[in-house]
Amino acid sequence: MKLTKIFALSLCLISLSHSIFVSTQNTEQSTQYNKEYEAFNVEVFGQGKPIILIPGVSSSASVWKQTVEYFSDRYQLHALSLSGFAGVNAAPAEVVGANFIEFQKNAISEYIRLNKLEDVVIVGHSLGGTLGLWLATENHPQISAVVNIDGLPALGALIGNQQASSSETPRSFDPKSMVKSMAHNEAWHPQMLNEMMTSDPMTSGRAFGELMQLDLRDKLVKIERPVLTIAAPAQAEPYVSYDVTKNNYLTQMANIPDNLKYLVYAKSAKHFIMADEPEWMFNQIELFLSSL
Repeated sequence: MKLTKIFALSLCLISLSHSIFVSTQNTEQSTQYNKEYEAFNVEVFGQGKPIILIPGVSSSASVWKQTVEYFSDRYQLHALSLSGFAGVNAAPAEVVGANFIEFQKNAISEYIRLNKLEDVVIVGHSLGGTLGLWLATENHPQISAVVNIDGLPALGALIGNQQASSSETPRSFDPKSMVKSMAHNEAWHPQMLNEMMTSDPMTSGRAFGELMQLDLRDKLVKIERPVLTIAAPAQAEPYVSYDVTKNNYLTQMANIPDNLKYLVYAKSAKHFIMADEPEWMFNQIELFLSSL
């Protein structure tokens, strides 16, 4: 399968305000609380510099469990579950408006403002990484840096270029096979499949359709904050070589100013890098944060 189709299906499946206070509880290491908003639910852990964790299409905050455990002793982690994904109620159409992804972007910005967060780091996976890139192109002084985990600024352009030169026949949709293609770590497969199957199909389909049309490449020149992209070139093997896949990431991120652009590549991880190479990923984020 071509790299572009792997990206497309991964985003389609798994990577594919402000109302009710729910609960407060004390844990041994930190205060944890949950809130429900129209755009997303939020779980907050720890104290310190704030990090907002954004999952991908049809995923929830649970994909950040190990990330929270690793960083919550010295950072405040805000783990989001977006509306319509993984059992979270879909936001009303009249609230979402014309564009779901833009609705989420604006809601995250408003969440930062309402909670008076400063020096915020956005960490996003897949769709969450794309949202982080979009936020970085705007003037949000509260945001100090972005970590983009295997997200793309122009998924549709990548797929269009590939399809123009491909004669491959599309394959039938098999959720279990696709979940396996997104992570080597089999322990993650049941959770990934469950979150996909409990997501609202209309919301997931809409988000993927919008990702296909979104093109942030020209906007990337406006970025004024450091951006770390953590990529997974090995996910396309054996259909596309590791080096060719690396070049695709470089091309997509080309317009980020060189002095603010950081790219690192997992050795063997598939799309869910936090499942396959968590310690390496945490180390890359730690090094990046320490350099800010």
